[in-house]
Amino acid sequence: MQVEGDKSAFPAKANWPVFLQKTAFALGCLLLGAAGISWIAANWEYATAFQKLAGVQVLLVALVLAACWLAAGRRNMGSLPSVLALDLAAVVTGGLLALVGQIYQTGADPWQLFFLWMALLIPWLLARPGLFLGLLCACLANVAAALYLGVFGLGMFGAIFGDTPAGGGLLLAGLNILLLAAWESSAGRLGDRWRIGPRALLAATGSWLLAAQLAALDARFGPWHVMALGWLLAGVAYFVYARRRPDLAMVALAGLTAFTLFAVALLSSIETEVTLLGIVLALTVVAGWGIRRLLHLWRAGRPSNDAASGKVTAGPDEPLPWFISLFRLVTMAFTAALLMAYVFITLNITVEAAWIAGLAVSVIGIALLRARPGGLAHEAGLVLGAAGIFMSVGGLFALDELAAVARSGMILVFGLVMYGLAGNAVLRFLCAFTVLAALLILGWPGGDAFLGLLDGGRPITAFMPAYSRLWWLAMAAVLAWAIGQRPRRRGLVPLAWALTCLVQLLAWGAPAPAMFGLSLAWDQAPEITLLWVACAALPVCVLAAVLWRAPGLPPAFRLAAPAALAIASIGWMGAPGVSMALLWLVLARSFGSRSLLAFAVLSLLAYLSRFYYMLDSTLLQKSLVLALTGGWLVLACLALRHALKPAGTPGGRALGGSGLPMARTVAGVLAGLLLILAVVNVGIWQRERILATGRTVVLALAPVDPRSLMQGDYMALRFELANQIREALRDDSAPAASAINEQRGGFMVLRPDSNGVWRLASLRANRSDEGDDGAAQDSVLLEFRLRNNDVRIVTDAWFFPEGHARLYEPARYGEIRVGDKGTGLLRRMLDQDLQPLGLPSLGSDPVRGLTPS
Repeated sequence: MQVEGDKSAFPAKANWPVFLQKTAFALGCLLLGAAGISWIAANWEYATAFQKLAGVQVLLVALVLAACWLAAGRRNMGSLPSVLALDLAAVVTGGLLALVGQIYQTGADPWQLFFLWMALLIPWLLARPGLFLGLLCACLANVAAALYLGVFGLGMFGAIFGDTPAGGGLLLAGLNILLLAAWESSAGRLGDRWRIGPRALLAATGSWLLAAQLAALDARFGPWHVMALGWLLAGVAYFVYARRRPDLAMVALAGLTAFTLFAVALLSSIETEVTLLGIVLALTVVAGWGIRRLLHLWRAGRPSNDAASGKVTAGPDEPLPWFISLFRLVTMAFTAALLMAYVFITLNITVEAAWIAGLAVSVIGIALLRARPGGLAHEAGLVLGAAGIFMSVGGLFALDELAAVARSGMILVFGLVMYGLAGNAVLRFLCAFTVLAALLILGWPGGDAFLGLLDGGRPITAFMPAYSRLWWLAMAAVLAWAIGQRPRRRGLVPLAWALTCLVQLLAWGAPAPAMFGLSLAWDQAPEITLLWVACAALPVCVLAAVLWRAPGLPPAFRLAAPAALAIASIGWMGAPGVSMALLWLVLARSFGSRSLLAFAVLSLLAYLSRFYYMLDSTLLQKSLVLALTGGWLVLACLALRHALKPAGTPGGRALGGSGLPMARTVAGVLAGLLLILAVVNVGIWQRERILATGRTVVLALAPVDPRSLMQGDYMALRFELANQIREALRDDSAPAASAINEQRGGFMVLRPDSNGVWRLASLRANRSDEGDDGAAQDSVLLEFRLRNNDVRIVTDAWFFPEGHARLYEPARYGEIRVGDKGTGLLRRMLDQDLQPLGLPSLGSDPVRGLTPS
């Protein structure tokens, strides 16, 4: 799509040395952070608890000191190396907290981890404000608040919103509004030149409002009430960002939120086919008005505009800002889907016959587009055209009586004609993406085998079609992007976007054994290894070609930069998602496309998240690959910086700043470090004291086996006593039951049986309460909590090293150390004979690496 508007912050004439330095350093830090998360999650069995905790804390101290040293050398805490070092330290802080929970099996509520992480980062955010720290704290605040509300409800806010999921969504939307206000008041110090923070927070506000509206379909606050609140907020956002603080992207996001809430409210009141048609018309009118308003505001702010003449129409190949294209794409696709539903219901047609109705709808849509370039008729033509594309392609795809080749040919012809006649960039993108996706599936060997692309446990040869099509589509995307930059070929840009999205989706689904699967793949299918090399070489070749044509670059730089990327590509060979994201990054900088740059960054982050869950290689292997490639990129950046230093390469502007003197900023960062170390080590000391002096309790359990994102492999635990406690608490008339239910937790009095397994004697609401059980010396008070309609005793998970689930399959009991205040820590798993389970090489306490006393 042509989605480039104001490019003042991102010139097309790239300063390649500065860009590659910043990109290599940022990507290296990102990969190193991902490597640390993977290493923590792997729970490496050959490192003791002390080694893990000490090593991560040493790394944290080193990063913070490096950030301060780099800042002192440049006398600027906003320099890129200093900022990235501190950002990486913020990620390591979260990993350290997760590591403590993993080692000591604390069983703390997840919201506590995220809230503590956020709280510990606030001193750094105040001393050295930055974009990443601000976004991370905002994200942690959202996650912590959502998890907290899921456990404790709305509390005093329940009287206003009702203690329901809808009320929680409204409260979280309010939280993001407050965060948005705080961000805007500190925008100058956060270094957010592209205004990523405000847009992300406004999008989060709209998302929580939509979640509240969906939850309110049968709640006290109905969907129309939520819509009214959302429209009020959208009106305020329009006033602020169209008049007071101009930002049309924020206006578009507010408008998109208002449109979505309006659509859901209308759909909640649907009764007949006539009502559905009225909804389609109403949404078309609202979307058309929104587009016209956005176009008017956009042109009014351009140096050369048609505002004086009142023109708001756009030529078919006129580049539009990304936010206008996004608004049009969402509203058009949503309304077209409803129109399709209306046609299917009223005409009572089958899917196989839908292509006939689709052709008729497409003809009407194209006629409206070409007859009336602007206005409501134009938007109606877009909706009809989109509905026609969906119906025609879907209907032809479903014609099973025809051969796949015949259906592919018909779809291709329809797509070419529709693409040529559409004129509008968004409709062309939708047409190209739909047609290409249909052709991709129809041409897939084995037919339905495409649907099993994400299935695990398949031989590597089964993914040959994915890798081959990935490479060819990526080559086509590069050509489409290159040709589409010519003034008379701008109509190919929507095709380039469609190819780019398809390539990234294929890369998402393909397995990623990385370098550890190269030898096996070469033995089984050498052609797959060659395709891996070809995919990894694409961004290298494109970068070399771009640098070769760029004027004024030293010859050594033209060779060294692609060579450094080629060496790094060895690490993610077989992981095409990284290579493709880097390909879009190079193309984005070459063509000055901020939209493609944002897509590349989001694609890389999404793929790394997907990469974590891929089972084609172990977490330790992933950690090693990510660490090696990340470290190499950082070293390459430093070498490039040193080589270009005599040439006076500019270092770029500062990325935000606190406005405080340098000494105070460094002091604030160091004080934040000391706070983190103090909180973490006090917690470690408290838990070590419980393990050393607490009483030993053995409880029967029943485990299962999933995986946790930040903490690795674990068994989900369910203690037998939980069933007894649940039964006892069902009767509110029982002693202490009402108080325990109200405060969501209490204490159980335990006594051992003749086999050494501890049984429930009674329940108490508070530790100081006296019961009929007395204060016998053989009894122990152990705290429990009520969470998600279940009873949690100490913890609901036992974390073990990756790949060692079989060692804990015989687990029948859990050994717990209980402190004086009733706090319990799960120490180890026991088999049916009460013998400890674990790795023989580390004694009977494999996670801590200590021999139990």
